[in-house]
Amino acid sequence: MKLQLLQQAIEQKKPISFEYNKPGKIHGKRYGNTHAVFIMTRKDTSKSIKVHIVQTSGATDSEKDFPDFRMFDIVDITNICILHEQPSFIIDSRYNPFWTGYADLIAKV
Repeated sequence: MKLQLLQQAIEQKKPISFEYNKPGKIHGKRYGNTHAVFIMTRKDTSKSIKVHIVQTSGATDSEKDFPDFRMFDIVDITNICILHEQPSFIIDSRYNPFWTGYADLIAKV
């Protein structure tokens, strides 16, 4: 279900709200624009599904100002809500659809 919601948000270019519950990270609602979902292979050859989101507000572990491009582990994302009432987002100028990390791509804008 998470993956389907993220794919739908990408297709519609709609912002989302979500919670990131990774151990050791600040918990709380976050908001952002999903740009890509992909499978990342680690050096030990294990794989995990990641999502690139331009976070626009909400809880953060970083001191950087918003908006900021962030990578999240999909297994630690919960309570995803597509914000249909919000306008479609504009693709961030820092987004590189040809990034080599997208070799095992699931979805992208």
